[in-house]
Amino acid sequence: MRVAALVGPRANDKHLEPFRLSGINLFKGNELDPGDDPDAVLIFGGDGTVHRQLRALANSKIPTLVVPTGSGNDFAHALGIQGFKDAVNVWRLFTAMRTDARHLRDVDLGTITELRERLEPPPEQPALKAVNPRSRMMGQTIMQSNLHHVTDRMAHHHYFCCIAGAGLDADANKRANAMPAWLRSRGGYVIAALRALAAFQAPQIAVSSWHDDAWHTRCSGQSLLCAFANAPAYGDGMKMAPGAQLDDGLLNVCYVRNISKLKVMRFLPTIFSGAHVELEPVTYFQTSNLVLESEPQLEVYADGEYICRTPVEAGIAAAALRVIVPW
Repeated sequence: MRVAALVGPRANDKHLEPFRLSGINLFKGNELDPGDDPDAVLIFGGDGTVHRQLRALANSKIPTLVVPTGSGNDFAHALGIQGFKDAVNVWRLFTAMRTDARHLRDVDLGTITELRERLEPPPEQPALKAVNPRSRMMGQTIMQSNLHHVTDRMAHHHYFCCIAGAGLDADANKRANAMPAWLRSRGGYVIAALRALAAFQAPQIAVSSWHDDAWHTRCSGQSLLCAFANAPAYGDGMKMAPGAQLDDGLLNVCYVRNISKLKVMRFLPTIFSGAHVELEPVTYFQTSNLVLESEPQLEVYADGEYICRTPVEAGIAAAALRVIVPW
């Protein structure tokens, strides 16, 4: 059995030893080589490490086990793998019973498509409002939207496993990435969020979704953030999207309108329980696709990694990743 061990920055050879079982040909690397087709893949790392392997693994149906050794391991936790020992136990069961499909699960991935060009709004249209609908051709064809500054030419496409977004949380992500790994795994994200809040100026953010053959604006105005989620948590346990499931074909969207910084301080602790979705400044809904635009342009982060700037289209790649899971 040929197994690729893809190793993140916090993993070392000692982490690999429990996975070198009889009959396993384990080869180590940082990414999957193009054209390589191992029987299984082990990813040693956190959400960022998983994120960097998604382009190679999406739709490959290669059984993949996430071994949580990163500073944030929310994707592994969503799969029921709470720690390193859990991953070792799952691996032993999987290799002993490879024909038993109960250890395999196909889960969704989120998608982000950069929309690089922006059209000037017509004089009679205020910023961040939709103009009259135009036709949209789905599948492999080019999207045509009625959003006044979204191009009909799609540029770059990205996958994510947990949560993506723009605004205050993306700014906090950027700051957290500059911290030492040991600090990020010990409340560093909260520290980064507080630092980001101190300098934050709420932008205009609009979110639209496609239904009934047209784009419809779901949320628009001055806001703190918009997060769209494939999994419930990010930042090592912050439940931004408590209702998100990995195999329902939907994104969970959390849009937080602008509130005072004092109220934000009271708001932050509720994210760890998911109770924030019931609070007044939050709009929380599900959709299979959305377009996120902003003024000014904002950085978009996913799985703790920088992706691009707004505007973007987001969606779901259903059952795109085959993972090895506990019973």
